[in-house]
Amino acid sequence: MGNVGEKKNKIRKVEGQPSKNLMAERRRRKRLNDRLSMLRSIVPKISKMDRTSILGDAIDYMKELLEKIHTLREDDNVKDEIKDIKFVGNFKELKPNEALVKKPPKFEVERRNEDTRIEICCSAKPGLLLSTVSTLEALGLDVQQCVISCFSDFSLQASCSEAREHRTILSGEDVKQTLFKTAGFGGRCL
Repeated sequence: MGNVGEKKNKIRKVEGQPSKNLMAERRRRKRLNDRLSMLRSIVPKISKMDRTSILGDAIDYMKELLEKIHTLREDDNVKDEIKDIKFVGNFKELKPNEALVKKPPKFEVERRNEDTRIEICCSAKPGLLLSTVSTLEALGLDVQQCVISCFSDFSLQASCSEAREHRTILSGEDVKQTLFKTAGFGGRCL
């Protein structure tokens, strides 16, 4: 009788829990459905919502993408060939920074009470920032805020404050001319 009771307990356990194979199959189907959902969200044109249509539409979309890649590579090759052609005639080769160098330097100084706003835009030179800040300090101007850009040219926008004793000594034009000379430009600033 001991054997019969053990068999009933085993049967009850099996009836209460699903088998390992069944659980594995459910996990596999869930992964498959999740991946189909991801595929459906990526492919722009889905004709039907069944598995075969999703896969067929995904294959068509992949073919379209491969055609686009092929076309873009051909266009890129054509552009490279055009670049290799030498132009003959009155065309002058323009260097990337040439147009920027031709711009005249811009130095603006605006004074209000004890505050001075300075804007400089000129061609970039090594050590220009250091010499500009040193000149401002030598003139008695304390830099409160400064925005600097050295992307293609040197550009500086600064807000400075100064003591009253320095204010009467230097005019805005004097500050402008001193900065102009410090930046390495001879002569007078226009």
